[in-house]
Amino acid sequence: MMYKRWALEIAPIILVLLTVLAITFKEKILQTTLIITPESHPQTYLYTDVLSGGNSTAEKTSQDTFEWKCNLNNQFPYPYCGFEVYLGPDRINGKNLNQFDRIKLWVDYSGNSETLRIYLRNFDPIYSTRGVEKSTKYNQLEFPVTLLKNQPIEFSLRDFFVANWWIVELKIDPELSHPQFDNIVFIEVHTGSQTPSGEHRFRWKKVELSGQWISAEKWYLLIMSTWLTGFLVFIGYRIFSLGNQVRHQKKREQELLEINSLLDVRSKLLEEKSKTDSLTGAFNREGVEESIRLGLWEWRNENKPLSLILIDIDHFKNINDQYGHSIGDRVLSSLSQLIIQHVRANDFFARWGGEEFVLFCRNTNIEQTAAIAEKIRALIEHHHFHNNVQVTASMGVATLHANETLEQLFNNADRALYQAKNQGRNRVIIA
Repeated sequence: MMYKRWALEIAPIILVLLTVLAITFKEKILQTTLIITPESHPQTYLYTDVLSGGNSTAEKTSQDTFEWKCNLNNQFPYPYCGFEVYLGPDRINGKNLNQFDRIKLWVDYSGNSETLRIYLRNFDPIYSTRGVEKSTKYNQLEFPVTLLKNQPIEFSLRDFFVANWWIVELKIDPELSHPQFDNIVFIEVHTGSQTPSGEHRFRWKKVELSGQWISAEKWYLLIMSTWLTGFLVFIGYRIFSLGNQVRHQKKREQELLEINSLLDVRSKLLEEKSKTDSLTGAFNREGVEESIRLGLWEWRNENKPLSLILIDIDHFKNINDQYGHSIGDRVLSSLSQLIIQHVRANDFFARWGGEEFVLFCRNTNIEQTAAIAEKIRALIEHHHFHNNVQVTASMGVATLHANETLEQLFNNADRALYQAKNQGRNRVIIA
């Protein structure tokens, strides 16, 4: 219980600290990057305007890096060459780059071109056809080569646009003519739109895409949702805890009502308010109340049996009449001490009125209780009391069953005791 209270007290403090950290370091927490290097993406493709009827040539100058050279010729009106890096296993399945908003390039170039192009080519079955090279959407950005002096060069993905020639050539509907980055199959460095003939050399060192794995709006919504969930959990726990307390209190009150009601009915002959009977030394009403409450709680909450033995001295009136009340009192006292000396530590023995006694046996089933009763009966039968008086006792044994009350338990024991007397006394009868 103390641990739960401590957790409830410390949880809001931890949540506040986490919230401060989540807001303060939002950029670092949400940041995600994709780095493209020759080592991480070795699958590449080098091409020239030969695909369009030209006679330019190109070759890789290193097998371990993104490094190549092109010789552009004037046979084709718009000579070009390009270098593709695959982002997926093929030309159909690529990467979703929607969470990225910036791109950085580390590129070295030598030649007399004034511009270079970057393509982020997207495959979508709506407009793309397997095996048709040009059917991938050409998300394009063209930039002056003078920017390469300050590396890395960085662009926003919002600066990309779809190439006009691709829209016209494939007759793309206007609603599909916007940039799209949900399935980029390859990223490409391409010569510029006005690239002159001659030799052009490239070394593409690295590409880095950066962005946030979720938007800032969703991040704040997640923080608010966490607080709301924590609040609801706290309220739910408090309601549950209070409900448990109320149920426990009601159960305890009911137990006390049952015990007090029983003791009020069956303890009229007890006049002393101390915990033990002044004559016999056995417990009285005050002394046995706690044992009944504890035994009833164990029975209800821990499924431990609760049994009792009602003990009545046979023909005790004859002893008083024959020997006098003083001898009768000594017999009661000696009998009580005899029983107290031979019961277990967790058994509670009490004088229940006159010559009647009760023994509460906690965590003891009916068979065990009957054995205890038989042992006590034999002890009484063979014991020599004051002035060599010998007495016997009849006993009724009962155990508390499901859906029974304490009153029913005593009634069952009473009936068993009555049966023992009717069958000749000095015997144990199980209810």
